[in-house]
Amino acid sequence: MACNHCAVEHPVGSVCPRAPSLEGQRHGPLVLGAALGSGALGTVYLAEHTPTGHRFAVKVLHPHLAAQPVVRSRFLMEGRALRSLKHRHVARVLDARMGPAGLPCLLMEHAEGEPFSKLPMPLAPAEVVLVLAQALCALEVAHAQGRVHGGISADSLVLTWDSRGERRVKVLGFGSREVLTASLSREERACGMVVGSPAFLAPEQWAQDSVDGRTDIYALGVVGYLLATGRLPFGFGRVGALSPAAPHELNPRVPRALSDVLLRALSQSPGERFPDAVSFREALLDSQGIGRVRPAPPPRTRTSRGSISIFGHILPEDDATPLHRALREVAYEQVPTAELTPPKMESPRGLLVRLGLATDAELVPVRLGDVTVDGFFATWAGVLPPLASQLPVELTFKGRKVACDCDVVRHVTREEARAWNGESGLHVQFAGEAARELLAHALGLGAGPRVLEAEPVPDAELARVLSRAAVVEKDPYALLGALPHEDFEAVRRRATSALRRLNLFRQRTLPLGQRQALEALLRRVEAAGRMLGDAVSRAGYDATRGNLAGVARCLDAGLADEQAEVMRGAFLAARPLAESRARALFTQGHSLEVRGQQDAALERYAEALALDPLNASWLRHYQALRGQARHEVPLSVESAAVEVTAH
Repeated sequence: MACNHCAVEHPVGSVCPRAPSLEGQRHGPLVLGAALGSGALGTVYLAEHTPTGHRFAVKVLHPHLAAQPVVRSRFLMEGRALRSLKHRHVARVLDARMGPAGLPCLLMEHAEGEPFSKLPMPLAPAEVVLVLAQALCALEVAHAQGRVHGGISADSLVLTWDSRGERRVKVLGFGSREVLTASLSREERACGMVVGSPAFLAPEQWAQDSVDGRTDIYALGVVGYLLATGRLPFGFGRVGALSPAAPHELNPRVPRALSDVLLRALSQSPGERFPDAVSFREALLDSQGIGRVRPAPPPRTRTSRGSISIFGHILPEDDATPLHRALREVAYEQVPTAELTPPKMESPRGLLVRLGLATDAELVPVRLGDVTVDGFFATWAGVLPPLASQLPVELTFKGRKVACDCDVVRHVTREEARAWNGESGLHVQFAGEAARELLAHALGLGAGPRVLEAEPVPDAELARVLSRAAVVEKDPYALLGALPHEDFEAVRRRATSALRRLNLFRQRTLPLGQRQALEALLRRVEAAGRMLGDAVSRAGYDATRGNLAGVARCLDAGLADEQAEVMRGAFLAARPLAESRARALFTQGHSLEVRGQQDAALERYAEALALDPLNASWLRHYQALRGQARHEVPLSVESAAVEVTAH
C-alpha cells in the first residue's frame, strides 16, 4: 500500500524519503540512530543512551505538522498524558518535549519485534486467541482511563519476546488519532476525511460519529480476522455493508466458536459488538476452551542502584524488551563505577554565557569549564536545578548571540567541590545545532555558525513555482495537475511526482521566507493528495464541485452505496431545495428517455445530478445511457449551460 505520509509505495519498514534524516543528532543525553520507520504522524528513530548502551525509540513529529501550532501543542499534550498509561502490553511513552531541529519528540520504549502485518498468516487459532487476548488486556487499562486508541491496525501491534523467551504483544500508537485529527483542515473535515488505516476503521469512524471502546473492539476484530484467515474482511479501505465471509469458511482450521466471536466484534453497529475489552477477551478464551485469566498485576516498583533516569523519568523494569533486560543487568550485576573528575575551569576567550538559574526568571552570567561543542560546566553556588531539566541559555561570542535551551546532565555538589578544591555547579548539554555551531566557532573548530550567515538570495525557479501554485492553491486537481475524471492510481502518481519535484528544492539554500512558502506548498500538495487519493474524501469534494466523473470514480473504487447515502444526506441537508428540484428534473429526463430523446434526457439527468451528485443509482443510470448513446459531452458538470443553483 502507499505510504500514509507521502503516497509513495516503500518497502515495508523503510523510511519515507519526504522527511530529512536526523540520524546522528542529539536529543538531550540520547543520540539518534537509524530511522526505524515513518508514518503519517512522524518518523521513529532508534536512540541510544551512550553511557549505558540502553536503547529507546524517539518519535519525531513531521516538520509540516510541527509547523501547525495546534498540531504541535496536541502532540506534546498527548505525549505527556500518555506517560500515565502503564501496562506490560503497552509500549510506554516516557517523555514529550522539543528535540532536534526544534521538532517535538516523544521518548518511548523500543518495542523490538515483528508487527502483526509481517507475521506468517494464517496463524493457528490458539495463537490468534492468545495474541488478541494480550492486546485486549492493554485496551482494558486504556479504556478504564477514558482513552480510545482509534487507530489499531496490524502495524500498531508488535510481537516481542521477553527475557524468558515468551511472546509478548505490545500496542503502539496511542494518541496518534487525536493528533492527526487536529491536523485536518475545516474543508477536509467537511468532505468527510478521516484518519487511520482504512481497512481497520469502524463504520462510525467513516461516518464521523463519536467513538468509544467498541471502536477498538471492531479494529481488533479486523486484526483477528486477518490473522485467522490471511485476508481482510472487507478489503483495503472498503466500508462493508454486509457481514464478511465467516472465518471458518475461509480457513477450516478455525473453530466455529472462534469464527462467531470475530464476526460479533465486526458488527456494523457498535451496540451489537462486545461491550468492552473484558467480554471480548473472555469470549475468545472460551472459544478455545482456555480458562479465563485475570490481567497480570503491574510490576512492583523497585529502586535499584543501577536504575537510570532519562529527562527525569525512572525507566520501567519489566523484562519485556532488550531495554529492560539491559536495565536488569545494570541493576543486579557488578558494574564498574565511572571515575568522576573535577571540571577544568578553562573556556574560550570572549565566550559569554548566561543561564536561567535564578528564580526571578532572569538569566545570570556564569563561569565556564570543560567547554566542548556538546556543552559545558557552569559554576553555581545556589540550589542546583533537577537533573534532566531544561534551562534557557544565552551564548554570546564576538557580537553574535544564540538563545536556546539546554539539558542538565550532571551535578557537582558542594561536597564534591570541596573535595576537589573547586566550585559547585552543573554540566549542561545542547541538542540544537545553533548552540553547537557557536561553541565550535568559539573553540576554533569551524568557520562559524551557519545560522548567522547572510540571508541567501531567493531562488528564481522556486519563485516561479510558488507563483503558479498560488493561482490554483484552492483547487486540489489543478494543484496536482490532475484531470477531474482521473483514476486513483493516476492521482497518486501525480501527487508523488509533485512532492518529489518540490522536495528537490528543500536541498537548496533558500531564504527564510521562501523556505516557509515551500513548506506551506508541500503541506497543500500533501493535503490534495490525501483528499483525492481517498474515495470518501474525494467523493465529498467532487460532490460540492459538481464533478460527476470524480464521484463515479469513487463508486468504482469501492465507495459503498450506503456510505455514499450517508454523505448524500449531509449534502442535501445543507441545500434544502435541491432534492425536490433534482427529482423533478430527473423525472423529466426519464420521460424524454422513454420518448427516445436521449440527448435531451441526458441533459436533464446531468442537471438533476448537479443538484444531487451523490445519488448513486441516478449516476449509474446516467453513465449507462451515455455509454449506449456514445455521447461525447464531458461528464464534469461545470459549464454554464448545465449549471443549476439550489436556490
